[in-house]
Amino acid sequence: MGRSRRLVLATLCVEAVAMASIVAYGYLSLVAVAVLYWIDLLFLSFRAMAQRLLARKTTSKTVFQALLPLRLLKHKRGAVRVTDKLPPFYPRNVPESIGVVLLIVVSSISTAYVLAVQVPSDFWRNPFTPFLLVGGVAAAAAKSWLILKEHIASGVHETEPGDAVVPGKRLLVLTLYAGILYLVSEGTVGALSQNGVGATRNGMMFWASVLVLLRLGYGVRASRIRFVDGETDEEGNCEDGAGTNDGLLSRVKSRLLGQRDVVIPSPPSVPDRRPFETAEPKRSSVIAAGFVNAIAAGGVVDKRFSTEGVEFRVGVLFVLALSALALLNGSVVFFSLVIGVLSILTLTLSAVSVVHMKLGVGGVEYRFYDSELVAYDRRLQEPQWSVSYNKIRDVSIDRGLFGSPLWLDAGTVSFERTDSPEEDELKNHEPRSSIPFVPDPERVVELIRSRRGR
Repeated sequence: MGRSRRLVLATLCVEAVAMASIVAYGYLSLVAVAVLYWIDLLFLSFRAMAQRLLARKTTSKTVFQALLPLRLLKHKRGAVRVTDKLPPFYPRNVPESIGVVLLIVVSSISTAYVLAVQVPSDFWRNPFTPFLLVGGVAAAAAKSWLILKEHIASGVHETEPGDAVVPGKRLLVLTLYAGILYLVSEGTVGALSQNGVGATRNGMMFWASVLVLLRLGYGVRASRIRFVDGETDEEGNCEDGAGTNDGLLSRVKSRLLGQRDVVIPSPPSVPDRRPFETAEPKRSSVIAAGFVNAIAAGGVVDKRFSTEGVEFRVGVLFVLALSALALLNGSVVFFSLVIGVLSILTLTLSAVSVVHMKLGVGGVEYRFYDSELVAYDRRLQEPQWSVSYNKIRDVSIDRGLFGSPLWLDAGTVSFERTDSPEEDELKNHEPRSSIPFVPDPERVVELIRSRRGR
């Protein structure tokens, strides 16, 4: 099979900067290359997140319970096109992409600390450092863009779920990269103190050159393998496991994650005629529901809570209690630090939860037809679910903290369904037994009951 020019060029982007760094940094060349490869891994994680979002198919794999505040997007139908240069992305893939975001945050904080504290000061005083950082970012961005374009051109995003092409081993390296950079920095400083500048420069330049050549050879080899449906990952790594060590890793991964079924949500039936009446969630209630959902670790819309989220919040309260005791003993700095961190954390979780709630239910219009009820997302221009009135029973109105967040002038209409769509067999399915936060829930109940039995 011929080489992919995109993949060869993508490989050369970063490795050319790495070779120039070896010449410019001398005895610090291995540190410089390590910093450059961390930048490359960061952009690889961004690319992995993009590949997840662009995947048309999803899987039945359970969303981590800790991510339940994003559960309403799990089976969201429809796609959003951001630019004509890329296929549309699917909001239902957002929950599975949050794990990559957490890896980026953990790696960025830990590696930034090592860069500031452990990396020799001569690295920052080197006049080549601005070029390394700016050129490294440009090269890594170009590399990830070229590989993403190859991924799209192959059509894998149409045939494979996003987690089938995620480079798991390299994302693990990204998570542990602060330790790797620490060892490289310590090794460089130790070699310099024992062997002097001359011997250290020769040794570090040699090993840095070997590392760059190995990566270059791997990239060129991978460029011979195109994206094949279910057979290769985004840079040509074999996934079928036939006669390779990756087969064992794949089987272990499959055993840990359980059986994975590829799913494309089926579109619900929608009548051709216009609805005789519609209902929409109240905007202020949707925003309030986002805050309640963040603080309570779930509960809104479908009354499901995250066990891990509740445990995390109990731990936060324990830390807050300790900081209050420290304040009584005069430790103002510690108390202020804890309050600051918790405030930022609360604001971040609340903002994410509000956006999630607006994407999940904020744009949905509930349309009442003569024979059935349809939930239609106006932003995505896609029906989300439909149900015949004859298959609805036990209709009720919830006005508590979760049915009407902050007790605003709205309510949630809940009901049971006698049918069971195929997607309901999957865990973490989108709730389809409620009409949340409508300003006139009594009218909605009246419409449903008046149409049953017709």
